[in-house]
Amino acid sequence: MYYEEHIDSFVDLKTYLSEVEVHCIKKMIEKNNGNMTQAATQLGIHRSILYRKLNGYEKKE
Repeated sequence: MYYEEHIDSFVDLKTYLSEVEVHCIKKMIEKNNGNMTQAATQLGIHRSILYRKLNGYEKKE
């Protein structure tokens, strides 16, 4: 499981939760074959929030 594998590289809670969130978003998009609307629905967020989160992660990298 992703969480168990990466807990050893724990820096701080905010960073760790952000990494888990990115992982979940990417997995859900992959699971839905790139369909952002379905991915957002399954994540329980609005599609615009999904795009905002993705754009925020891209700027940090």
